[in-house]
Amino acid sequence: MELWIDEGRLGSLGLPPDYTLDFAIAIYVYTLEDPAVYRVVNAAMFAASRRVQGAAPGEDLSPELIACAPYIKFLDTALSRLPESFIFQGRVQRGVKWVYPSPDQHDPEVYFRVGAVVHWYEFKSSSTKREVMSRPHFCGHEPGPRTIFVIEAVHAYDIRAFSFYGDSEGEVAFRPLARQRVRTVVTGILDPHERNSLER
Repeated sequence: MELWIDEGRLGSLGLPPDYTLDFAIAIYVYTLEDPAVYRVVNAAMFAASRRVQGAAPGEDLSPELIACAPYIKFLDTALSRLPESFIFQGRVQRGVKWVYPSPDQHDPEVYFRVGAVVHWYEFKSSSTKREVMSRPHFCGHEPGPRTIFVIEAVHAYDIRAFSFYGDSEGEVAFRPLARQRVRTVVTGILDPHERNSLER
């Protein structure tokens, strides 16, 4: 972040005058692995316990979600205020070490029915670079469950200029409540419980 200030990097990105350094830092922090702020924030947003059963409206958010709310709102604003030049349209990939709905009931064709609309309730990162999916914090090379989403994005955010990883991951972000329509599903894993390496 010091380089942004010293070299005037923020001003070289074609951002409007009211796009502050704080907005840039909010996006930068989201891309870090250590500390992995994104994990804490997204866990609070995704958890089934984010709503407290029986609580009065306006008082029914979990303590974790309440604690994360200021950052969630600020990050969402930081993305939404990016100018048109940062809007991304095109193909991206997102890899996760999980299979759906679970390793015991692995059936992606049923879970992701063709034509269905899938909502992401939290922030999501993706990459324009297919090779990134083999890195450890995405799918990696180790055996085990994993899923790769191939997305034809129509309104996402190119955050490479703000990312800790720069251009090396080709990072593209989606805001909460992003919607995707399932076009096709391919099963490429035989046993999601497999833990033995296939390397020779």
